[in-house]
Amino acid sequence: MKVLNKDRATTLWIIMGLAILISYFVFCFVIGGSALNGYVKDGRYFVTEHENVTEVSKEIWIASKISGVLFYVFIPLTPLGAFAVYDIFEKIEHRKAEH
Repeated sequence: MKVLNKDRATTLWIIMGLAILISYFVFCFVIGGSALNGYVKDGRYFVTEHENVTEVSKEIWIASKISGVLFYVFIPLTPLGAFAVYDIFEKIEHRKAEH
């Protein structure tokens, strides 16, 4: 069994950030826009990309909204999180070396 070390943990964090980045853009491309720019009118759900408006189901609109929020929250935190994960594992290794 492989132990999670600082390099692997940092790499996993960065991969997770890249996966969110790529999936957000692919999802927006496939459905024709983002719910963050979209709107709900008369019980109908719309995503927008620039001036293009596309009607989608409620489930797709909600998934798009969640994807967009994850994107805008997590992407700025990816580099900070990578440094934090690396630092945490560095401190753990340092404490183990002291004992």
